[in-house]
Amino acid sequence: MATKNNKTSARVMINTCLFILMAIAFGAITLCGVNKLDTFRKSLVGISDAPALCYDEELYKKNNGTVIQDTYPCVENGTEEATSQRDHTMFLYDKINFTATVNAELNDILLITIGGMMTLASFVGGIVYWNHNRK
Repeated sequence: MATKNNKTSARVMINTCLFILMAIAFGAITLCGVNKLDTFRKSLVGISDAPALCYDEELYKKNNGTVIQDTYPCVENGTEEATSQRDHTMFLYDKINFTATVNAELNDILLITIGGMMTLASFVGGIVYWNHNRK
């Protein structure tokens, strides 16, 4: 009478453990990266009273809304041009801050997508390898 011997080689166990460890490492690296981007995003402070970008609406309508000509930073009410160095600095800071925020969001999406795919691929690879090579 033959008994079924369920021995899996050490090589298969080690390789499967390596797959699972890599999945855990990819997941941890992804979580740390997302945490760092979140901390960076929280450090960005917006300005509510920064000068806006003003332009001639007639020229904008004349160009079918595709080209904005004669733009300039203008103060809150939109009637006078911002002339002080402070206003120009605040305008640029606000635009750079917005760009950094959008960049952080895009990097967050990219990191989650690639890190998640690598984590999932390694985890599924480990399961498939184990099921295919065990005896």
